[in-house]
Amino acid sequence: MINEKIVLFGTGGKLKYEKEKHPEIFNQLNIVACLDNNGALHKKVAGEIPILSPEEICGLEYDKIILMADYVKDMWHQLMALGVSTDKILLWSQFLCEGRHGIFVEYGSQFFHDDRKKVLMISTDLNYNGGTIAVLHAAKALMQRGYSVTVSAPGAEPKLIEEMRRQKIYLVIAPAIHFPQEEEIEWIRHFDVVLVNVFQMLRCACIVSRVRPVLWWLHESSAGYTRAYPLTKDNHWEYDNTDAMKYLHIMAVSGKAKENFNYYYPSRVREILPYGIPDTYMRDRKKEHKKHIFAVIGEVYRLKAQMIFLEAVSMLTEKERDHVEFWLIGKCGNDPYASEVKQKARGISEIKMLGELTREQMRAAYENIDIVVCPSLEETMSLTITEGMMLGKICITTDGTGIADYMIDKVNGLVCKAGSADELYLKMKWILEHTKRWVQIRKQARKTYETYFTMEKFGLRLQKAIEDTIHESGDERQGNPA
Repeated sequence: MINEKIVLFGTGGKLKYEKEKHPEIFNQLNIVACLDNNGALHKKVAGEIPILSPEEICGLEYDKIILMADYVKDMWHQLMALGVSTDKILLWSQFLCEGRHGIFVEYGSQFFHDDRKKVLMISTDLNYNGGTIAVLHAAKALMQRGYSVTVSAPGAEPKLIEEMRRQKIYLVIAPAIHFPQEEEIEWIRHFDVVLVNVFQMLRCACIVSRVRPVLWWLHESSAGYTRAYPLTKDNHWEYDNTDAMKYLHIMAVSGKAKENFNYYYPSRVREILPYGIPDTYMRDRKKEHKKHIFAVIGEVYRLKAQMIFLEAVSMLTEKERDHVEFWLIGKCGNDPYASEVKQKARGISEIKMLGELTREQMRAAYENIDIVVCPSLEETMSLTITEGMMLGKICITTDGTGIADYMIDKVNGLVCKAGSADELYLKMKWILEHTKRWVQIRKQARKTYETYFTMEKFGLRLQKAIEDTIHESGDERQGNPA
């Protein structure tokens, strides 16, 4: 990397941001020129580096061209039209993997058994988000069914690494796993099947599927596709087609997630693979608070619709709010939406903003929560509602969530129209007026969890999906589409 002659294509905000974030890398680079389509910048310099027109690449001596922009597809095609070899064009994120290929840092011990199928799960950076938790639960579910499981990611939070150690989940940090080359591919060949998580892994899923059966498990909301995922499809444009995906067995976590993916790739996802969560049901919980507690759990941002919840609360009369508290649990930043939520909450005395809680603190909070509310505009499932049903809570969700497919209004929970404070208010009012129905609704909520979302039920579904992936991949490669 140090001795290579580098050309940067793009001199705007992306370059400035990455130079500030990675000064140690830029200090080592031998940058011979910058390219930019802005004619006003030509013949100027960035530092001591000349800024040239892309057409001038033909007269330069270089080893690699790094695309310094968020959206790069047009830049890539522009260089190809100028005769640049594609193996010399790299995304910045791809370039960061240079020199890291073949690095595998192990956490925990894995003993492969000849009589057990070996499953590799590839994820984005591991932290405490829904996608990561789904992968860890999937790993546990398969381990319980006798598979040898390895989880791999470019990075992971130290606390999560320790938690995975305690749960005996074998983790391999591979910094270049998202851009697999010969070293990663050779390692991947040791596994019988690979589960690739989430849409951002488009490139990785397609490349790995050429050498091993791949189950691609999708979780994304429509907002995810319209906001972040055009970037994924632009950056990995050569894999953004059904032909590149022909060996992939693609499944979605819910009907919502299936619908969202099929909007871009019609009829490509046919099957649903709902997750499961461990059972931590508290049969003899001791409620310290005498008040009825409604709780919204999750980071404060617009899609989670905490403002809709606060507007619904404000519609309740003083008498209806008597002996009731409303908790907002989750990280709350200082962006305009979060500031709006905090200001609104300050005007309602029954609102308590508890902030982000640890897992231990969350378990204690659940002992006092009576009603779990998910006012989200859209969620492909809803982990908080699934947890609420597992714990035998009364749950309110919107028709914008995947979990709503498993709920019958006023039987095992309540469902209201997404984005409607009026409808959410009516559901909350109904709950307060029908306390005698609580016991039965709680029982039915718990029954729904036991029917669909236990680790055992998840393990059965996941095992079938894994075995189908292996068999269908074999059929596809032999020219016999399943």
